[in-house]
Amino acid sequence: MDLTEYKTNYTEIFNLLKKLSTDQINFKPAINKWSIHEILAHLADTEVQSHVRMRTILANKDPIMVYFDEMDWSIILDYNKVELNESLEVIQLMRKVNYNLLSRLLPEQFQKKGIHSVRGELSLEELIQFYIQHVNEHLRQIRRNLSLMESAV
Repeated sequence: MDLTEYKTNYTEIFNLLKKLSTDQINFKPAINKWSIHEILAHLADTEVQSHVRMRTILANKDPIMVYFDEMDWSIILDYNKVELNESLEVIQLMRKVNYNLLSRLLPEQFQKKGIHSVRGELSLEELIQFYIQHVNEHLRQIRRNLSLMESAV
């Protein structure tokens, strides 16, 4: 499996963040929508989840992956108050550690499967593709937030 996109998936987000003001990072397009700050806290939690799920598929005899409700997590864990730099550090570390693990695997290990409590059966390869798309979706959400903020000014 080619892991290039997985390895570099966050590059655009990190480059964009360097150009943003605190106001842009904290702008909420609606009461029930996330700010960029909250998106990054969510992505940090997702990277930790991916760390556990990948290892669950690889190392458990009967791998079960539990769903987490991202909206509940964002509210209950108060993503507004999570330190932004902490989220960025978690994302970078988890992605690096996961990439290092994945780069050592044999091709057939990417076909190992686990059962996700909502999505059903997933191979490790499918899970990796899901995480790549997940970051891409949130990059689009970040751009939408910025566009909405510009149009509101």
